[in-house]
Amino acid sequence: MPRLVSLLFVASTLFAQRAVIERESPFQIVRPAPNDTDVLAFRSTVADFEARDLGGLSWRSVDLRGKLTVVQIWGTFCLPCRKEHPALQDFFNQARSMNNVQVLTFSVDSDPGRVRSYMKDKGYTFPVIVDKDLEARLFPEGGLPETWVIGPDGRRADPFKSWTFGRVLLEVEKLATAK
Repeated sequence: MPRLVSLLFVASTLFAQRAVIERESPFQIVRPAPNDTDVLAFRSTVADFEARDLGGLSWRSVDLRGKLTVVQIWGTFCLPCRKEHPALQDFFNQARSMNNVQVLTFSVDSDPGRVRSYMKDKGYTFPVIVDKDLEARLFPEGGLPETWVIGPDGRRADPFKSWTFGRVLLEVEKLATAK
């Protein structure tokens, strides 16, 4: 667990977010910086879709209901994406033990073989759908890397302007464990 805390701290500070860190849970809790404008407000419904991930598992929009879903848009050619993946893998491992959180990623690469090779070489096991057109239809405002959170009702949060990847994961963990 200390490794996960360290990775999330690095992810949070790596992308230059000023914040105050406290230890209150398995993840670090990051209080907002004074200019923080982001919130987990679920507004837009995710469009209907059906696709298979690299492992052959079928995903549909209805599969995103009932849980908090962390969605990351990425590409093998994107250095910032690659830097976030160790923390994403750790979060995915943690999320598997939580009944109310899941992870789904979309690669914008055109070659599924390249993505499969990247995942195998790095030892990553989080689910990946390789479909740039589907990603663009579901998450049109994004860039790379882009992280979204979909609420249990199937609505996605607004794009994050000030939160780092680590901060998004921490906020999801807080929401998932809130009583």
